[in-house]
Amino acid sequence: MLMKNSQTHPLYIATKRLVDAMDRLEHNMQGITVAHDRALQKEKQLIVFERENSSLLQEREGLSEALAQLQHQYDDLYQTASVIQEKLDDSILRLTHIIEE
Repeated sequence: MLMKNSQTHPLYIATKRLVDAMDRLEHNMQGITVAHDRALQKEKQLIVFERENSSLLQEREGLSEALAQLQHQYDDLYQTASVIQEKLDDSILRLTHIIEE
């Protein structure tokens, strides 16, 4: 009977409610801490990505310049090769005419 009365005692009920509330508060605080830690981790990851993107953009600029130079050199070489090809064709035609005569 003492046990039944103690569980219905207002002080026991208030204490139980307080303990339950404290448990929920602790659980909520753990959730907040985990969420905060995840947010910090994402922020750190974002900083790493931003640095990497900046580095890649700089590298891309250098590569774009090198590619432009190579394209220019290729165009020059192609033009030179075209001139040489035309001269070779002319030489072959002249040699063919000489041989045929």
